[in-house]
Amino acid sequence: MPSDSAISDNNSNNNLSNISNILSQDEIDYLISHFETHRKSLRCPNCEKKGIFRRNGSTKSEPPQPIFRCNGCGSSFRVKTMLNIVNSTQSTPANTQTSMNPEFSGSFQDATLSQVTQTNSNQNDSQYLLNMIQLLTKELASARTEIERLRVQTAHLQEQLNQQNNTSKPTNPLNPSDFPPLQNTTTTLLHSTPWHQPEKLQQIKDQLTAQQQQRRLQRQEAAARLLQPPSTNQGFKYIYLPTKARVPIGQIRSRLRKLDIDNNRIIDIHYPDRNIVALLIHNDYEDELRQQLQRFKVTIKEDFNPCDPQVLRDHTPEERENLAFIIEFFKSSRNSW
Repeated sequence: MPSDSAISDNNSNNNLSNISNILSQDEIDYLISHFETHRKSLRCPNCEKKGIFRRNGSTKSEPPQPIFRCNGCGSSFRVKTMLNIVNSTQSTPANTQTSMNPEFSGSFQDATLSQVTQTNSNQNDSQYLLNMIQLLTKELASARTEIERLRVQTAHLQEQLNQQNNTSKPTNPLNPSDFPPLQNTTTTLLHSTPWHQPEKLQQIKDQLTAQQQQRRLQRQEAAARLLQPPSTNQGFKYIYLPTKARVPIGQIRSRLRKLDIDNNRIIDIHYPDRNIVALLIHNDYEDELRQQLQRFKVTIKEDFNPCDPQVLRDHTPEERENLAFIIEFFKSSRNSW
């Protein structure tokens, strides 16, 4: 078994190694700042992959020491190792010397690393600006070339247009006297409207007044019929009129309206036969309707019978006769066999 002195020596060595791996708060801030800046360029010493480092918590020491983890191989790295990895990414001799000589003091190391980082940042910014200036210079030269080409093309097209205008001559020159002035035409049209002619305007007003008066009288007559006793001539009947064509019912009613016939008294209109139209009315309206039709010389079909076989065009008797002939023919044919 090891002696007590050996055990105490081992414990003291472990404590010294732990103390040597602990960074100050300034060094931790420096490490975290440069880790976030150069994280994508850091290379793992185990798997040789770049940009796969992540922070993985902190230790319970004072101050807390960050722990870093490689997502590629799963290895964990303490702050001292990560500081060496960050320092190794710097390409300057001062940075290399600092990473290879850990005996330098913390203040000298921080100052050197800060100067190196600032120098690299200035170099990167200068290179970026130089590249941007070169790119913009190329684009400006290309734009100027395109503008010059378009300018030459525009001048060429303008020259062709001028030549065409000089060589072309109008074949049919327009004579202003061939066209009347629009102002006179407009004035004539305005004066021809009814609103500029008092006589036509008064005529239109009289027609509107007459139509309104007629509608008012019809409404009054309808209201008066409701207050009258029941007529002794109860019932309905059809009045048959000749017609040249089978037009829609709406056109028939519009024609009757033009003949001053009250469509409210016409209950139904239909076509019982060709060239015949039937008006269903109440018996009380028959005399008034006949007088109005005779006024315009409209003939009423008094002898029209909608139940006439010629009107019905029923072919049932002829079909039965033909069917009886066919049955008798088949009977005689079977008897002859």
